[in-house]
Amino acid sequence: MVNLMVSHGGALGDNGFTIPTLTNLRKKYEEIYLFCKSSGFKALKDTGLIERFIIQKPDMENLTNDERRKWLFSATRGLDFHAKLNFNGVIPSRYMFHKGDPKFEFSSEWKRQNAEDVSFFDAFAKKAEAEEAIGKRPFLFLSSQEKEWLKNFRYEYGIPDKAFLLGWQFTGSSRIKWYPFFDIVIQRNIMRKHPQVYVLGLGDLMNKIKWNRRFHGGRFINLGNSISFRQAYILTSILDCLVAPETGIMVFAQAWEHVPKILLATHTYGYHITFGYRKSNSDTKIIQSEAKCSPCYNILADCYRDGDKPWCLCMGKISPEKVIDAIEKVIKR
Repeated sequence: MVNLMVSHGGALGDNGFTIPTLTNLRKKYEEIYLFCKSSGFKALKDTGLIERFIIQKPDMENLTNDERRKWLFSATRGLDFHAKLNFNGVIPSRYMFHKGDPKFEFSSEWKRQNAEDVSFFDAFAKKAEAEEAIGKRPFLFLSSQEKEWLKNFRYEYGIPDKAFLLGWQFTGSSRIKWYPFFDIVIQRNIMRKHPQVYVLGLGDLMNKIKWNRRFHGGRFINLGNSISFRQAYILTSILDCLVAPETGIMVFAQAWEHVPKILLATHTYGYHITFGYRKSNSDTKIIQSEAKCSPCYNILADCYRDGDKPWCLCMGKISPEKVIDAIEKVIKR
């Protein structure tokens, strides 16, 4: 068997899409190396799929071609590989578009048709000609220490055994993935009506939430800055429900078919990153933004604001009532 060098500069979620494919490729290659950004390392560290990460320098784009070649030669010295696979451009510039890409200016109608019925997981499988990975969910191996951490999680945080665990991913990599009505949905409704609900806050910006700690008696636990990305996504395996925008956490949580998930979809139709969306009993409920521009299939850090509000229009057009209703259906179930 030979070794494989994979090149992929994608973000956390993009690397999550590759897991079914990488799992399949492990049958063909003795070792797999990944040339990636730091996000690739955070996403796939401890999955057992990658033998070595070659992490790009932050200023890689500013280097000359000669400087890049010299750096790559040094970074890959001692690695023995005879096969290469380039995952760059599998999703960006094909189904999703950055500003500056000629297709960025194409109409939303064209972009929606272009991405119709496309699974972003399967797109990587097709690129790698790994047919056995098509239609497969990500498979995540957990170490004995991680299993023990999950087993003791409720005890460590003082959560009753019968409590309903609701995970809330507050934000993603950009403002268009920040849902502004957390307070209305969670504090004013779900936690008031359902005293058995404990909320686990995920995401680096959870500390931006104004929280009345006394009112809910410690039933909100902010984990945003205290656990790693891997800990966050394996934690979703013990949740009773996960609410998240189109983020890496939602992508990785697709590994757990038994966990009900609610996806707040803005810049895509959402089904590209989920499984069983055509089935009435799908484990992921997609709530689509009602903004006319949604989905746009653009990769943006920021976008049109919702009037004079600080949040983006697409997120502002997902009504709190729909999110509350979706959560309550899971609770009653």
